[in-house]
Amino acid sequence: MMKIDWIPRREHDASVTLYENNITLSKVAANYFTDAYKVLVGIDKEKNRIVIKKVSREETLRGDINKSTLHNISIKLSYGRITGKLLMNEISEKLNLDFDKKKSYKYNAKWYNADKMLIVETEEEVK
Repeated sequence: MMKIDWIPRREHDASVTLYENNITLSKVAANYFTDAYKVLVGIDKEKNRIVIKKVSREETLRGDINKSTLHNISIKLSYGRITGKLLMNEISEKLNLDFDKKKSYKYNAKWYNADKMLIVETEEEVK
């Protein structure tokens, strides 16, 4: 009888690419937001990470979330996108990104199910 070590299927990493006008989520990252009504986008000031939180319609109707902090997210077959020039201006300013010098910045991200949040690790770019 053969001794076989079966190789498990490796889940692809979630990634997020920042452009001058939008945040594009890889298919893996976007899959976490398929049932999102809106999202909250913020910066973790201590670690300089981008935080994207899924928000349901029910959560928006409760009234405890400031409507001006909600962003639309569109989910396509192979990616997700959060669009907003003002949003990207804020992010680029806080993270010192220069879209005049570089077209895009790509980072790994990790989903935290308990908090319904995707954390974008901006310390190291994905090559």
